[in-house]
Amino acid sequence: MKTNIALASLLSLFLSACGIMGGGTEDTRPDWIDGKSKKYASALYLTGQGSALTSSDARDRARSDLAKQFEVAVKEQTQQSQSFTSEQANGESRESFNQRISRQLVTYTSRTLQGVEIADQWFDNKSGKHYALAILSRNKTRHKLVQTLNDLDQHSQQRLLQAEDETSLLTRAALVQLAINSQQKRVVAQSTLQVVDMTGRGIPAKLSMAELVRTREALLRKIKIQPLASGDMSLELIKVLSGAAAGAGFSIANENVDYQLKIQTLLDPILEQNGWFWLRGTMEIFLIDKAGNSIGTQRWPLKVSSTNATRSQQKLLSETEKLLKEQLREVLLSFAVKP
Repeated sequence: MKTNIALASLLSLFLSACGIMGGGTEDTRPDWIDGKSKKYASALYLTGQGSALTSSDARDRARSDLAKQFEVAVKEQTQQSQSFTSEQANGESRESFNQRISRQLVTYTSRTLQGVEIADQWFDNKSGKHYALAILSRNKTRHKLVQTLNDLDQHSQQRLLQAEDETSLLTRAALVQLAINSQQKRVVAQSTLQVVDMTGRGIPAKLSMAELVRTREALLRKIKIQPLASGDMSLELIKVLSGAAAGAGFSIANENVDYQLKIQTLLDPILEQNGWFWLRGTMEIFLIDKAGNSIGTQRWPLKVSSTNATRSQQKLLSETEKLLKEQLREVLLSFAVKP
């Protein structure tokens, strides 16, 4: 009799242990699977959960679920930047501005999510699924973001103070651009902080992005540039360069200029391979001041192909125009002041 009782007790303990180790009973089902966790309350943590047939996939899905909260902020902020630039700049700068904002949003979101931890996991015996809970501490993340905002504001203020002491219009515009760059990064950090901050307010900017852009544009309009071209396709390239420089905000002139902007292309002979006509070479720009001093140079490799030689040349011009419209202002300003 005693032996039977002992065996029954052992069997009971064994079955209980199996239930606990498997984690598959309703009694052991974590509360966070249903959306709310007492241990990781929403006031203190951002959370995400995922389920899959493997534990590693469940963890990845939990991280992705948490990241979605930031992805919403990314999309919203991108839309805001599009609205802002459509009011403040022309088509070329709008595209460039939005691309930069989007890249920074994605980059900063990735950095923020480095603080994500897998806090809990559970396996459901009935469904055969693994569950995982990802968490991000609001307090720790907020502290880092606030420090980032303070650093970016300080950097912008320092650049603006430097600009006040400069006599060169190009240098002043470049310093204002660096302040804008820091404020663009601030937009990203602020949108991230608004997700982390329970109030959703974050820390509003003290500087006006619109005012900074207007200041930069006003400075650029005062700078007179004479575009020049040499090398292959120079007649076509002078038009492309003039349009890109004007689109970047500079004034185009042929006399009493502040700078000469020279473009030079060196192209290899067209190479035909398997019915495709390849055109390769390099493009280089030079910025020269009134005294004939070189302020800076920038070189890009060129490589296009098409089904005939004429189309290859047209494609090269199109690619060159796109490249200059997207990068010319940033390149010329970088000649004056290094980030």
